[in-house]
Amino acid sequence: MRRARISEESEQPRFRSRAVSYPGNTGDCKPPSPNKRRRRVSVANLFNVEREAKLNPFHPKHSKWSTIRRLAVQYTRLQWWLCLPGLWVVQLVRLLIFVILMLPGFIPPFFSYAMSKQIKKNIVYGPNFRHQLDIYLPTPTSSGEDRKAPVVIFISGGAWIIGYKAWAFIMGQLFQQFGVLFIAPDYRNFPEVGVGSMVKDVILAVEWALEHVEELGGDLDNVTLMGQSAGAHLSAMAIIEQATLEAKEIDRAQRNEKEPEESCQPSWSVTDLARWVGISGPYDIMDVLPHMKNRGLPSSVIRALMDQDLDRYSPRRRVRDLHIKDPLKIASLLPASYLFHGTADKTCHWHLTRDFAEALGASGVEVSSKYYEGKSHTDPILEDPCEGPGDALMTDLLELVAPGQQQDAGESSFPRLQPKLLLLWAKW
Repeated sequence: MRRARISEESEQPRFRSRAVSYPGNTGDCKPPSPNKRRRRVSVANLFNVEREAKLNPFHPKHSKWSTIRRLAVQYTRLQWWLCLPGLWVVQLVRLLIFVILMLPGFIPPFFSYAMSKQIKKNIVYGPNFRHQLDIYLPTPTSSGEDRKAPVVIFISGGAWIIGYKAWAFIMGQLFQQFGVLFIAPDYRNFPEVGVGSMVKDVILAVEWALEHVEELGGDLDNVTLMGQSAGAHLSAMAIIEQATLEAKEIDRAQRNEKEPEESCQPSWSVTDLARWVGISGPYDIMDVLPHMKNRGLPSSVIRALMDQDLDRYSPRRRVRDLHIKDPLKIASLLPASYLFHGTADKTCHWHLTRDFAEALGASGVEVSSKYYEGKSHTDPILEDPCEGPGDALMTDLLELVAPGQQQDAGESSFPRLQPKLLLLWAKW
């Protein structure tokens, strides 16, 4: 097992790692064989991004009316789950006020998102009507070098209820300007499915992305899986599930056991990822439960979201057990992990990131964490990018994913998108 490295940067005190035994839970689907490289697409069947992209947001295998009907049914079911009107209405009003105040900053990049030919929208990656993704093709750097682009697969947040790929439209365009191939998948939400199925959607989207990275000009050796808020939780669960399946397959191969028949799980290896990045994530659902209840999400909704299994879908609880008992060496397969969080986050407290970083480090995973003093849950991905040059998180992420390319693009790619006064009001 490789040596763990825990790095923490902030004005917060340093923390020591600790490990607590807690039983994990895993699936039984088939991962890729440890002795096989990922299948490459033949030249005859190369993906045509221009042909597949479309402005129409409806999945080609689902009619417009059937999609609208399904969304209406899910919305009605959601009102029942949230006990209409309920405390969540207050949070909804606050969200609407926030959006209105941020419109001056949102409109220009959203218009660019809608009209840009460099952003390929609504590309199908699976059979469900939510199985679509956006591809932000990298803008050539000023150096003019012909090189493969770093790749970011970004899973947006949304409390597992309102997650949508377009929420990444600001961050995607910022990465795009610095020569990064940015892929933003959509996934199913509650109450259509629980978190287990959302994780499967993420796994399926990552499989699609890895199959097409090279065709899109991306660097297969520099692929980052990244998520924010609920997206950080889902992406963390995806790598844990895949690492568990892969470890089981390696163990079967070493014991010369017969492989099980092909099953539901897509085939990709966690070793295909250069790193995983989690931003403001809820990594322990048991810890989040009381806080979410106070913000309008009843405990019954959270438990239903987590398929009535809070332990299984708490990444910290899944990982920390590996320090005590990991006969399959699952932790050794997990990619290097980088965690970021604002210390003023009232939605997911920053200690969730601290505790998850400790669990990863104690289990032998290379991990680094950084905390942004006074930053809220959405500051790093919405308010700060709108504020203009000096966005701390984007600077750190670009240095991690594409070191040196900030100098190529220059600071002009960070224009101020939002009047400062409106930005302050929105944060309030």
